[in-house]
Amino acid sequence: MTSLTALLTGLNTSGLDVALPGIVRHFDASAAQASWMILGYLLAGTVLLLVWGRLADLFGRCRLYVAGVAVFTLASVGCALAPDAWWLVLGRILQGVGASAVIANTTALLADAFPPERLPRALGVNATLISATQAAGPLLGGVLTKLQGWSGIFWTSGAAGLVACGWAVHVLRPDRGSGSSEKFDVAGALLSVLFLGGGALALTESGSRGWTSGPVLLSAAVSVSALLVFPLVQRRQRHPLVDPWLFRDRRRAMALLAAFLTAMSYFSVVLVMSLYLQTVERLDALTAGFQVMLMAVGAMLASPVAGRLATRRPARLLSSVGTATSALGIALLVLALSLGPPAPTGLVGLGLFLTGVGAGLFGVPNTGELMSLVPAHRRGIANGVRSMLQNAGYLISSVLALALVAGHVPSGGPAGGDVRSSVLAAPGGPDALVGQHRTALLVLLCLCLAATASSLLRGGAQRPVPPPDRTTAPSAPHRPAPPRTAPGSSGRTKGTE
Repeated sequence: MTSLTALLTGLNTSGLDVALPGIVRHFDASAAQASWMILGYLLAGTVLLLVWGRLADLFGRCRLYVAGVAVFTLASVGCALAPDAWWLVLGRILQGVGASAVIANTTALLADAFPPERLPRALGVNATLISATQAAGPLLGGVLTKLQGWSGIFWTSGAAGLVACGWAVHVLRPDRGSGSSEKFDVAGALLSVLFLGGGALALTESGSRGWTSGPVLLSAAVSVSALLVFPLVQRRQRHPLVDPWLFRDRRRAMALLAAFLTAMSYFSVVLVMSLYLQTVERLDALTAGFQVMLMAVGAMLASPVAGRLATRRPARLLSSVGTATSALGIALLVLALSLGPPAPTGLVGLGLFLTGVGAGLFGVPNTGELMSLVPAHRRGIANGVRSMLQNAGYLISSVLALALVAGHVPSGGPAGGDVRSSVLAAPGGPDALVGQHRTALLVLLCLCLAATASSLLRGGAQRPVPPPDRTTAPSAPHRPAPPRTAPGSSGRTKGTE
């Protein structure tokens, strides 16, 4: 069931890229509208992850998961019936709201349903299906668009979402959350939305407007201000949105940092190589798409293997091998671009495949260990933080890659303009383009090596410290009682003489 909804959310990310030209033609949409059809979904899905994760811990994961599927389903139908472009943008934002509630709870539900020794395999199956969606999403989106028109993806998502919603109601056992008297941190939630939303908006708009434009500066200022105030508010809250306890264990902190850096390092590899193949080597979109699909195939094949190995090998070892494998794959891509153009096809394919294999090897053990180090009533917010960091890494990676490869992409970004024409118009001609793509890959390689270091720095096995009990009023610091002695004794204990 969780895999079905993961497929749905993935299809509406990768599959929509193929349907977007038809949508633009149907609505005669502007570049900004086309861009927000993509960005609205990603932004809404990122800024609310912390909120949904905490609400799930307090009021129950199952009911919030079902509500997320229901909102996603209704929003999909609304997108299919949209009368104009801005209504479709609104529907995409609502889809992102529902998808974020699903994503924030999927891993936590799996952690609740499976014992620790079986959890990695369950995560491996889930990750395999997500990778399969990334690989087949554009192809499936093209088939649906050809058969049913631009609305085919949305009608299919609505129908499948209805099935998933009914299945979830039938299969999931109702839960009441933590059952404690903890309150929801409204101030922390608002600040997190301002921080994440402002930062994401500034990043996405900086490419078309420039960093000195008024909207970008205002968004960045709001984001930075909220970030500075957020920890101060969290310290004063009895039940904070993000409990600082989550970061006090080195394994948890390094697992989260490694997830963020890994997302930043590998997510834009497909974007950079797709642009390179289409702009420098002049391949058509379908040929380039089949070539970069090797990365998703690698992740799809590696994820179940990682799930099996994670039951017998330390997460630190597997995750670090995974990031190192991705680093090797990106290094081969850098070498391939240095030998071209045209870059050796076999070397490009091997580099993409190894990058995907590394991502598959990293994700399952890293997520499994994080969930095993968090008690059940904290898994929602822990997975919310992990998902938020991962999505933020995706967004930063995309913006960074576009800035390095084609900082002058016209308004609307890749979705709203002719990227190939704009990139070919870059100063310096094709030789400069190859250097820009190689520089982008080198930056991603450095990020991947940093992720490897973070994964190694998590240390070996250690007993996690349980979260503090916040259901009662703070008490005075605990002081150990003096050792008991028998009446009439000197008060000395064994070993003190």
